[in-house]
Amino acid sequence: MKLRACVLVMPVLLAVGCGSEEPVVDELTGQVLMEATTKYDMHRLLEDADISGGQWITTAQVQQFLQQKGSYLANYTDPAWGKKASALIVERSAAYGISPLYMLARIQTESSLITSGTSTNLAKATGCGCPDSSGCDISYAGFGNQVECSAKKIRGYFNDLDAGRTTISGWKVGLTKQTSDPCSVKPVNKATAALYTYTPWVGAYALQCGKTTVGGSSLVASVFNRFKGEYAWGTGAGATCYSGTVDANVAERACVQSSSDALWRQCLSGVFTDGATAKPSNCSASYPYCASATLGRSVPMRTCVQSASNSTWQQCAAEGAWLPASSAPISGAGPAGSCFEMYAL
Repeated sequence: MKLRACVLVMPVLLAVGCGSEEPVVDELTGQVLMEATTKYDMHRLLEDADISGGQWITTAQVQQFLQQKGSYLANYTDPAWGKKASALIVERSAAYGISPLYMLARIQTESSLITSGTSTNLAKATGCGCPDSSGCDISYAGFGNQVECSAKKIRGYFNDLDAGRTTISGWKVGLTKQTSDPCSVKPVNKATAALYTYTPWVGAYALQCGKTTVGGSSLVASVFNRFKGEYAWGTGAGATCYSGTVDANVAERACVQSSSDALWRQCLSGVFTDGATAKPSNCSASYPYCASATLGRSVPMRTCVQSASNSTWQQCAAEGAWLPASSAPISGAGPAGSCFEMYAL
């Protein structure tokens, strides 16, 4: 995705001295790139929880942050969505289990809208659908559409990585790949692999390598950590996690057997743990697959099945229970929400 931001990065991780170099212009965007006081490990730009955590962050917090920054977005309501920018950032991020704080950093990196008092680049706020080699796809135009697109894509990259696959452009934890700078990068975590899938440049803010005239994914790390330190976002104690399998937020320590790969993940401090074949022993609630005699196999949470024994519809629910779902063939939903899949006789 194209980078459209220029920021002065504050010390956060690995401190290095400031040199006397003159500011340079981002060759992709024409923006001035300010000299950084922090440099980042190009193999570990952010932690997984930096992107998939932060589910406790509220709309009120984001709204206050935008106001403090003098952002145009503080007073913006997207006419297509009928919601304020702060609400869209939190709601659409949460819908895909993405941190609103990461989304703020992505928006700033791509369009400078978090600190800008104008609407410039509003239609391409997150750079989603805007490859370096061509213009932006108009189907993703608009602030709400941009946030939705960005959150959905990042979640898709994480889903691929969770399942042991490479991302759509070939990035994977532990696999060395060339960036567009070019640099040889071997991501040590999913967050870094996902960042390079979205923006395939290391850029000017990494220790080992990176084109100095491009912001790159290292700029996303810089902005994220700057924003993280500028506001009291909280720690997520008692937070919930959004689960696509359950299609709802689940409580702290709740365990979910993922519909994508059947692995178990537990919500801890607002972030799901990496997948495991064994169910954790300290689950506050459980959302496993349900064994179906009709199908002769187990199926994920929210699956709706018409029973072979009495022709009634049932839905897989919490704790592996089958609940009556007579409305499923009409509404496509049952007591546990929309049917993940439907199996009629």
